[in-house]
Amino acid sequence: MTFLRLCFTAAVGTVTLCKKLHMRDTMKITKPIVLGALTAALFLHGCGGDDNNPGESSDAVINVLSSRPDMVSGGSALISVEIPSGVNPDRIKVKRGSTDITQRFNRTGSLWVGLASDLQIGENIISISIDDRPKGQKTIKNFSRNGPIISGPQQTPWLCETEKFKLPNGSTLGPAQDEFCNAPTAVSYIYMPAGGKAYKPLLSTSTLPADMSQTTTSDGKTVNYIVRVETGTVNRAIYQYAVLFDPTTEGSPTPVAQHKGWNGKLVYVYGGSAASGYHQGDLVSSSPTDILDEKDKLAKGFAVVTSTLNIFGVMANDVVSAETTSMVKEIFIKTFGPPKYTIGTGGSGGSMQVHLIANNYPGMLDGIAPAASFPDNHSVVSPAIDCAVLVRAFNDSGMTWTDAQKTAVAGFNTWATCDSPSGAWTNNFAPMWLQAVRSSIPPFPYNGGYLELNNCSSVLPKEWVYDPISNPSGVRCDIYQAIKNQVGIDTATGQPARAYDNVGIEYGLNAYRAGAISAEQFVVLNEKAGGYDNDGLPTSSRTAASPLALKNLYQYGRINNGQNLGNIPIVDSRPDFGLVANVHDSVRSVIMRARLIRENGNAGNHVILRQNGLPIPPGAGTSASVDAFLMLDVWVSNIKNDTKQYPSALAKVTANKPAQLNDTCQDSSGALIVEPADANNSGRCGTAMPFYKDPRLVAGAPLTDDVLKCQLKPVRAEDHPGMTPVQLARLQKVFAEGVCDYSLPSMGVGKLVGTWLTYPSAGVANPLN
Repeated sequence: MTFLRLCFTAAVGTVTLCKKLHMRDTMKITKPIVLGALTAALFLHGCGGDDNNPGESSDAVINVLSSRPDMVSGGSALISVEIPSGVNPDRIKVKRGSTDITQRFNRTGSLWVGLASDLQIGENIISISIDDRPKGQKTIKNFSRNGPIISGPQQTPWLCETEKFKLPNGSTLGPAQDEFCNAPTAVSYIYMPAGGKAYKPLLSTSTLPADMSQTTTSDGKTVNYIVRVETGTVNRAIYQYAVLFDPTTEGSPTPVAQHKGWNGKLVYVYGGSAASGYHQGDLVSSSPTDILDEKDKLAKGFAVVTSTLNIFGVMANDVVSAETTSMVKEIFIKTFGPPKYTIGTGGSGGSMQVHLIANNYPGMLDGIAPAASFPDNHSVVSPAIDCAVLVRAFNDSGMTWTDAQKTAVAGFNTWATCDSPSGAWTNNFAPMWLQAVRSSIPPFPYNGGYLELNNCSSVLPKEWVYDPISNPSGVRCDIYQAIKNQVGIDTATGQPARAYDNVGIEYGLNAYRAGAISAEQFVVLNEKAGGYDNDGLPTSSRTAASPLALKNLYQYGRINNGQNLGNIPIVDSRPDFGLVANVHDSVRSVIMRARLIRENGNAGNHVILRQNGLPIPPGAGTSASVDAFLMLDVWVSNIKNDTKQYPSALAKVTANKPAQLNDTCQDSSGALIVEPADANNSGRCGTAMPFYKDPRLVAGAPLTDDVLKCQLKPVRAEDHPGMTPVQLARLQKVFAEGVCDYSLPSMGVGKLVGTWLTYPSAGVANPLN
C-alpha cells in the first residue's frame, strides 16, 4: 500500500506541517491550499515506510464488514484488516482491547477477515500492531441484539409470537424465552424435486434424495437445488433468510468461504399494509410475505431475507424497519460473508419502506424495486382520511350526488376506491388510521397466507387495547403510535403528535371549475366537510395538525422528499387496475417522480413499468415483478462495475441504466407501449392507462402531493367563477381564515436535519455521523 507524506510550508518559511495520506486521498487535491491568510506551498514526499522501517507501509486499515462500525449488534462483528505489504504475518497482532484475537482471522494474503466476538456493550477498540508498535485501530460500538440501536425507546407492551411462526418442516420456533421474544435459531434445508413446483424437506444433510433437481445461478453455476433456511429472533422480531446451499458437499457456511450456490447478491423483502404495532408478528398470519415464495430469485442464487418488523402491517415504523434490516443483514453476513450489493423489494406498505429507508439511511439498499408503490406512509394518510371526510359530507349534504360527481371530487379512478365494500380506503384504513380504538376487520386468506388490515392487530389481548369507557389507559391504535419516537409527544394530549390536517382545503375545487359539480354542490360539500378529534371520532369542524408533528415528519424524513434517492436505481412495478376500485392508485408512481425531479433536477434513475392489474402485493412469481427485479439487478451490477468518474451519483446511475429499460405501459391487448409516464396523460399510455388524482390533487395540491398543512390566502371571487354573492359569502364563512394557497410550501416543511438519524427520546433526532 502506498502512502505519501503531505507537507504544508508557510510562505514565511517558518512552519512545516506534515500528514501521512493514502495515495487515493491525494487524487482529491486539485487546487492550491490556503492555511489561514498564508499561501502554502505543497510538497509531496514519498512515504513507502515509517520512520523505523523503510520500505514497510505504515498503517493497517481496519473495516467492519457486517454493519456500520457504530451499529454493531449481538456481541460480534466481521472485521477485515488490510495488512501492510512486505510484512511477515507473524509480526502482526490483532487485538480487541487488550485481548489478542489474531488467530480468529484467516491470515492469508494482504486482506485478513475474521469474526471479532465477545464485544462489550458500548465502545470497543480493535487495534493492529507490528512488533508491538501500533499501526492502526478502529472503534466499534456494540449494542444488544435485542435493540434498540437507532429507533429509540421500544414500544410497550409487546406480544411475542414465536410459538405461531411456522418453520419449513411444519414445526414452530417454540415459546419465547424472554421479554424480548427470543427463541432458539432454527436451520432447515429444503429442496426442489425434479419436475416439481413446491419444496420438500431435505431429510439428510449427508445424502441426496433420488428426485433432487438442479438449478443454474445468475453467474452460470449449476448446483443442486437445495435451499438453506435460517429462522431466528433479533430486535424483538422474527427474521428469516433463504439461500442456495448444499450441506452434503459444503458442510456449514462460513463468512470467508466461496459458496457455490449464492451469487453474492442479497434481496431484502418488505411487507405491506400499515398498523400501529405492539406485537412481534409471525409472517404467516400478519402478511402474505413469504420468502420461500421467491422461487425465481432463490433459483438464480440470490439470498432472500426478511423479518416480521419489516412488515408495515405489523408496525408501520420505517426507522425500526431500517434498524432491523441492518441487524438481520449483519446476522447473514456473519454467516455467509458480505454481499456484493443489496436490493430492496416490496409492494404497497413494503414500497413505503424501500423508498424511506433508501432516502433516510442511504447505502443500506443499493437499488429498490417498489411495486404498487407509495412514496411514504404519512403523505398518503391525508388523501386516505379525506375519503372518510367526503363520505360524511356527501351523506350529510341533503343533495343528490351521482357516482360520476363523487369521482370528480375524489379524483380516483372510481368513487369506489374511496368508498365501497372492498378495495376502498374507507373499508381498510380511513378513518382507522386516526382511531384510538381497534378496528374490527377480520383477517382474510390471501396469496397463501393471511392479510390483516386492522390498526391494532386482532392478536392483541382485549385487556390491552384502549376503550374510552372500559379501558381509557389501554394502548391506542392510531397510526402515529407506531412512530412515537419520530413524531414526538403533543403536550396538549400526552399522545404522539398528529399531522392530519384539512383546514383550508376546498374539496372538489377543480371539479367545480371544470363544471363537473355545481357551485351549490361545491359550497355545500365544503360546509359539511368536517374532521376528526384525537380519538379519531368525527367532528363538524376541520382538523388542525400539530405543529410539532408537521416539523418532525418533514425534517426527520417520514415525508419522503426523495433528495437522496437519486443515488440509486429505482424500478417501479405498477399494476394498473383500470376502473376497478383499489387503493394502490397509479398516480403514486408519478408523485414519487415529481419529488425526485424537484429535489434532484431529473429522475433519470427512476423507471415506471405499468401493467394490467395484479394481486397486491405483486408477489414473487408474477412476470412483471420478476422482470422488474431482474432488470434492476443488471442496473445495480452495471453501477458497481463502473469505475469511471461522474459529476454526481445520479449521473453515474443514469449512465448505467440498461438501454432496454424504459417506462412502459400496456394497451388493452396486453402489448407493451414504450413511452415516458406522464401525469398529464399524453400519448398512447395516457389513453390506455391514464393516471388519476386524489382529493388533495383535485383541491389544487401540487403533483408532489406532500403538502400536509397548506398556507392560507383569502377567498376571492375571481378564483370561484360563476358563484353568486350569497354562495361566495357562505364560502367565506366556511373558510374564515382563508383557503389553501398551493403556490406556497406546506407549513412545517424543512430540509432533512440529516441522514442516519437516531432517536434517543420521543421527538429528538441526532445524526449518527
